[in-house]
Amino acid sequence: MDVQLKELIEKIKTEGVKDAEEKSSRIIKESEAKAAEIISEAEKKATRIKEEAKKEAEKYEHSGKEALSQAGRDLLLSLRKKIIKIFEEITKAQIEKALKGKALEDAVVTLVKEWSKKQVEDVEVLLPPEDLEKIESSLKTKLADEIKKGLEIKPLPQIDAGFRVANKDGSAYYDFSANGIAEILSQYLNPRLAEILKRAIQKE
Repeated sequence: MDVQLKELIEKIKTEGVKDAEEKSSRIIKESEAKAAEIISEAEKKATRIKEEAKKEAEKYEHSGKEALSQAGRDLLLSLRKKIIKIFEEITKAQIEKALKGKALEDAVVTLVKEWSKKQVEDVEVLLPPEDLEKIESSLKTKLADEIKKGLEIKPLPQIDAGFRVANKDGSAYYDFSANGIAEILSQYLNPRLAEILKRAIQKE
């Protein structure tokens, strides 16, 4: 009886320990698997966050470079327009300077003489009042024949420098004023100047 009881106790003890060990082992394995899963998920999430942060940084860097590049282009375009405007003002100033006194008188006489080969009776020459006052006497002497045929020489306050040759009825006129000549020159020279500036900018 004592032997059987002892064996029973030993059996219960052995099975209990074994069961406890198995349960403990299973819990440890499950814990390790869960821990590994958590770590793996955390690593994936960290990698994803890192990649997203990198992409975002690259996007902002690209946007920053684009914005800077666009600002640079806008500045160069603005500068080019200002240079062309300065060029136009210089051109006009030089023409105004050239179309004074003897040079203005010679230009008017040459043009009218050439024109008179076709017709002159319906034509008038318009000059700035100040310039006309200085060269009117000389012009009337040199263009006496044309004046007899009907040519008229008149002041036109709207002209700063140079002159206009017009039909008396106002149907048409040829603009040799400083503004008119500067505009014609600018139409030809501005594209060339713009191209020169463009090439200079590209070299930079």
